[in-house]
Amino acid sequence: MKLVGRYQIQARIGQGAMANVYRAYDPGINRVLAIKVLKREYCRNAQFASRFLREARAAGALSHPNIVTIYDVGEIEGFPYIAMELLDGAPLDQIAEQKGQFPIGEVIDIGCQLAEALRYAHAQGIVHRDIKPSNIMLGKDGRTLKILDFGIARIEQCTETQAAEMVRTQIGQVVGTPRYMSPEQALGRELDGRSDLFSVGALLYELITGGPAFNGASAATLALQITQQDPAPIQVSPECPAGLRFIIEKLLSKRSEKRFASGAALLEALQREKAAFENTQADGGKRRLPLPARAALLTTAITAAVLALGIGFVLDRQYAAMEQVALTSGASIASFVASNAALTAAENIGLPPEQRDWLPTRAFVMAAAEDPNVTQMLIVDHEGVIQAASTPDLVGARYLEPTGRRIESGSTEVTVTTMRTSDGAQSFRFTRPIEYAGHHVGAVEVSVLRTALDQAALISRIMMIGLGLLTLVLVAGLTIAATKWILGPVRQLRLALRDAAGGDLDFRISHQRRDEFGDLFEAFNALMVAMHKRMEAGGFVRPANLNVTTILAPANESAAPQDEQRGQEWSL
Repeated sequence: MKLVGRYQIQARIGQGAMANVYRAYDPGINRVLAIKVLKREYCRNAQFASRFLREARAAGALSHPNIVTIYDVGEIEGFPYIAMELLDGAPLDQIAEQKGQFPIGEVIDIGCQLAEALRYAHAQGIVHRDIKPSNIMLGKDGRTLKILDFGIARIEQCTETQAAEMVRTQIGQVVGTPRYMSPEQALGRELDGRSDLFSVGALLYELITGGPAFNGASAATLALQITQQDPAPIQVSPECPAGLRFIIEKLLSKRSEKRFASGAALLEALQREKAAFENTQADGGKRRLPLPARAALLTTAITAAVLALGIGFVLDRQYAAMEQVALTSGASIASFVASNAALTAAENIGLPPEQRDWLPTRAFVMAAAEDPNVTQMLIVDHEGVIQAASTPDLVGARYLEPTGRRIESGSTEVTVTTMRTSDGAQSFRFTRPIEYAGHHVGAVEVSVLRTALDQAALISRIMMIGLGLLTLVLVAGLTIAATKWILGPVRQLRLALRDAAGGDLDFRISHQRRDEFGDLFEAFNALMVAMHKRMEAGGFVRPANLNVTTILAPANESAAPQDEQRGQEWSL
């Protein structure tokens, strides 16, 4: 076969039970696509041809990123064909055969995409009825999937003539792959979208365990297992999350009303499970700390952040205030020295250099420099020459006036800089002009250690940090105590729920609480009363040895089969 209509056949890329699939080229729109052609032996059978083309009518109406796109449907020389999107990937059954078990995250992701596609298809009134790994194509990225082969799909909103034709094509056969078909499908009953959801559950079970949910060797054995037996419990490593296990078990419920009501409901449940799984993966899947420890860590961290900001702000403001006091004190010392040297400096201005007398000033400087907090003191004349200094070697040297911050000291500005002494200590250096009768007659420089300021700041910092640590310890201790107090009634309710799950519906929580926990306990007691009344109204008897695995039976067992509509009441 070289041509199918206008399509140029390039190669056969697969085959199914009814049709061959070819890679083809459409010269009209310059597109490579896939052509599915019904096999010769089925072309003479009108029922098979009708069923084959019904795939196109069902899937051709669907436009969804997770459903294969149908481009064209036709018949050439008695061979029905379907032109569809050419997918780049591999069927899920081939990948599963190579891979075995799928990682939990990939199973959830596949489930979400299947739920989304079926949500859309069911909303359009189309039930697939043959969801299985070979009908799902996984893209080369290993994540994106598309559902194939709506060949046995049923369109719910169809005409009476179409419905009659569909019934005729199904006489004597059960459509769908036995291993994945739903119980109602195996029994030949009316189907809706929940049948597809059962197939999704069987598929997810197989992906997560590496083995089929139902493994009967014959169609009869499979039908018996699907309709009457539950698959083996999911036991995989790493452990399957309880939420995902519940979703799969709910999908595999024998009764369709016990499954999810729609693909949308399944999608919502899987998305919640996906978010929970991603959160678990984000924290490394490690076992969480007990609630009291987590609550203590959280409150302690918040308190620590607040204390850090508060203590930092207080220490900064306190240091600024102490530094201002130190600067004011140093500026006052410089002003005092300047006032004592002003008269001598003024008298020496009018004298020749050899007649100038700086001895009294030098004696004053040497006496004042004996203060351990004063690291250096200089007196400079109007010509910028140092005339008196606590370090005699500096006398006669030129003085270079420093630049720095200026502060007000009376009516005169004092320049303040920070310097380091020869032994590594830091000091404030104050430089102030000497004025006499409104004239500039020299300058004075005084350097004062800032050790006292730094020590005071250090003591304040230690005390504030100590207070902060004490606060954190108290907050952590109180949080742990409060959380344990809260967990007491929670633990009591948990034990009561476990007793109820074990069948003890006569248990009541006795309490005298008048808070929210009291309301919660009363709600539990009301639930037990309501369940007990419902059981009595339904004619149930509760065995004395009832436990979590015991099935409740009606008092009159012969009445059980008479009303299938009350199926949910026959078990707990």
